[in-house]
Amino acid sequence: MKEYRGRFLIATIVVVQAFFILIARMWYLQILRGEEFEKFSLNNRIRLVRIPAPRGRIFDRKGRELVVNRASFDVYVTPSEVKNIEQLSTSLSNVLGINKDEIKDKIKKASVENRFKPALIARDINRNQLAFLEARKSSLQGLSIEVNHVRKYPYGKLGASFLGYVGKATQKELKLYTDITSNNIVGKSGIERAFDSYLRGKDGFIQKVTDALGREVKNNLFNKESIARNSIPGADIVLSIDLDIQKAAEEALGDRAGAVVVLDVRTGDILALVSNPTFNPADFINGIDPLKWKELVNNPYHPLLNRATQGIYAPGSVFKIVTAAAGMQEGVITQTTSFYCPGRYKLGRRTFKCWKTQGHGWVNLEKAIVESCDVYFYYVAERLGIDRLAPYIKEFALGVQTGIDIEETSGIAPSEEWKLKLFKKPWYQGETTVTAIGQGYLSVTPLQVAVMTAAVANGGTILKPQLVKRVLSPEGEPIAEYQPIKRAHLPVSDKVLNTIKEALKGVVNNPNGTGRSAKSDKVAIAGKTGTAQVISLGKGTHERHQDHAWFTAYAPAEAPEIAVTVLVEHGGKGGAVAAPIAKEIIEAYIRLKEGGNV
Repeated sequence: MKEYRGRFLIATIVVVQAFFILIARMWYLQILRGEEFEKFSLNNRIRLVRIPAPRGRIFDRKGRELVVNRASFDVYVTPSEVKNIEQLSTSLSNVLGINKDEIKDKIKKASVENRFKPALIARDINRNQLAFLEARKSSLQGLSIEVNHVRKYPYGKLGASFLGYVGKATQKELKLYTDITSNNIVGKSGIERAFDSYLRGKDGFIQKVTDALGREVKNNLFNKESIARNSIPGADIVLSIDLDIQKAAEEALGDRAGAVVVLDVRTGDILALVSNPTFNPADFINGIDPLKWKELVNNPYHPLLNRATQGIYAPGSVFKIVTAAAGMQEGVITQTTSFYCPGRYKLGRRTFKCWKTQGHGWVNLEKAIVESCDVYFYYVAERLGIDRLAPYIKEFALGVQTGIDIEETSGIAPSEEWKLKLFKKPWYQGETTVTAIGQGYLSVTPLQVAVMTAAVANGGTILKPQLVKRVLSPEGEPIAEYQPIKRAHLPVSDKVLNTIKEALKGVVNNPNGTGRSAKSDKVAIAGKTGTAQVISLGKGTHERHQDHAWFTAYAPAEAPEIAVTVLVEHGGKGGAVAAPIAKEIIEAYIRLKEGGNV
């Protein structure tokens, strides 16, 4: 009996000691290190749910909304919560107009990957669909509706070429931008792309507690304010664009293929930038349909190309401004130098024609510009040579990038060195002859011509074309402001420049001027026509092979405020087609100014 009691006592002591050890361990884990282990547990059971940041808005110079955001209601289904996939798929199919089997496939696929993760069924449902689903949500197990933000374009296609479009981030963009995820919407072109880092904002997140299988745990213990971070909306962009002038420019160009640029010659502000045909940026807000994308990319009229900044064309007779300035500055001609134009010019065995087949007779510099005599400039080219003419091309801001923030093409400023390097062939005198009238290898963008025209108008200052005036925080505080930037000065004397400007007034206001169709009784306009040959034309040539029509102008002629450059692809004669368009835009500007709206 004593031996039994001894064993019982020992066993009791062991049990009591074990109990006290267990109590001590629990006290250590729950009291001394309880908070630490709670955090460790939470960190292993927390799922971050992204709160997308609304993109910043885009305004015109007067604060009018060009691009904003609207709510998008997206339908999700969580596979683990679905009781009857057949019934749910049928109901959603009837409401959303999506094939029932397609919905079932999405749910089944998501169930295999992670049945506790909501699967996207449809984006951006309409208000009627939303109301119907919300009213029946309790009977549609697994259904959830999330609110997102998508772009809204109050004026449709207006300004699409410079505003650009958005889309889901690609793998290339994910590598390029380290602060985004595959769910982020990023700018793909235009202002949306150039200022994406400002517009995108910063996503927030909600921390949800889940169990080991990934299911959300409803536990008030963890509903602390500190476990959520609000999204920060993107910054707003204020453009230099004037909505009224943009509308006027788009209406004036109409359905013609081409481009229009309107610049403030004093600041370099772009008041309007038109490219036609264009695209509808709304097609991209929920991811563009693959067939629609293929149609856009393969469209022979290239609606995704911004013709104003990326289209390259021979400038035609618009370039005679440069040839005349170079000739005077280099001393090979004066304003009184005259040549006889019989309608043709012989160089060796070749004959170069003037656009006026019967010829202009005796022509001085002013008449050569006013009536756009080709033969006069052939003679100037003969005296200049390409070595002296070529530097003036870039110095007049042609064939080089302008520095605009959005996508642009440089074009070609040909020279003897350029040809030798590219083609391994020498330069011929005949190539100088055609370069002098804006043909041959020479190619420019409409924006470059507008920048050159503004420089002539303002007395010689080459300004960077500005598309953005300022960046504002979501609260309206300035983040960045963009002032006029002087890039260079035209390499000619005031006397040379004034001679050119006087002739440009005659182009429009002289009865024999090639730009007389731009003459206005509202304001004095100065400008230059251009007809850029596409191919050697024969009788009855199809419209798509006709020459490109140019007209570049500034107004008022005596105290210039704006420059307007118009290009109409395959439009024919610049004076007949492009000049009236520029006149219409300039007169719209004057009306707006007189009404206090500029």
